[in-house]
Amino acid sequence: MNDRNTPFEGFDRLFETVMRSMSAMPAAGTEAGVRSGRLRMEQTDEGYVVVADLPGFEREDIDLRFGDGVLTVEADSETETGGVTRSRRVTEGIRVPGDVDVADVEASYRNGVIEITVPVTDGGDESHHIPIR
Repeated sequence: MNDRNTPFEGFDRLFETVMRSMSAMPAAGTEAGVRSGRLRMEQTDEGYVVVADLPGFEREDIDLRFGDGVLTVEADSETETGGVTRSRRVTEGIRVPGDVDVADVEASYRNGVIEITVPVTDGGDESHHIPIR
């Protein structure tokens, strides 16, 4: 039997830890909500609330769209420091069940967190740009 450590033992331990952590998380669609990448959606009496952490972005860097039943959050930022340009881009989408009242969708952005209120109605589903307060 070989008592030497292999270079992969640390990776094996890390993998086992991650798998244990993931199995302890609630499944999508449970009372804890639905998650898609950075987006987290919770059901309310009026529809849904979608929340995402977008630290380091300005309100003007974020674009929200709703179309074909999908809420899409895009954030694009470019900064220059000492002649070096740094770009960041985030694009996430989450399917919203039901008929969304796109005219009443509201969004706010504070302290790097965007919160989008998505009311559900009996109306149709058309593409719509969502302003951020």
